[in-house]
Amino acid sequence: MQNEKEVSRRAVLCGLAVLTLGLVPDTAIAATGVKVLPDGKVDVSLSSNPALKKVGGVVQFQNGSGQEIALVRTGKAANAYRALNLSCTHEGVTVRRSGTKWVCPEHRAEFAVNGAVKIGPAKRNLATLPIKVAKTKVTVG
Repeated sequence: MQNEKEVSRRAVLCGLAVLTLGLVPDTAIAATGVKVLPDGKVDVSLSSNPALKKVGGVVQFQNGSGQEIALVRTGKAANAYRALNLSCTHEGVTVRRSGTKWVCPEHRAEFAVNGAVKIGPAKRNLATLPIKVAKTKVTVG
């Protein structure tokens, strides 16, 4: 009888794990292949971040100052990327990815994946950072 409870519990936990993994968006991932340069800029390797191959793909990382940044694929063109500072423009709280939008956990402001304000209290879009796109990498900053 004890064995049946363990198997049942294990089956439930495995099932929950599968469900959870199935619900996690594949476009909101932590970046790999990120290198902070001496001048404070950040190189993001495109080959190390397959999420950036499709429009709407996002990778998230910290810059040299510890700021949370998201690099977003905004179109099909080779240079169609946008780097967003993930500090809410209302009170500076770091926004979090929720499906296809960014949400401020403090006051529930919502931003589109490209940083545009969707719902206040924020009145300004997320700040963008300058980028330079090369064939193998995007340099942010």
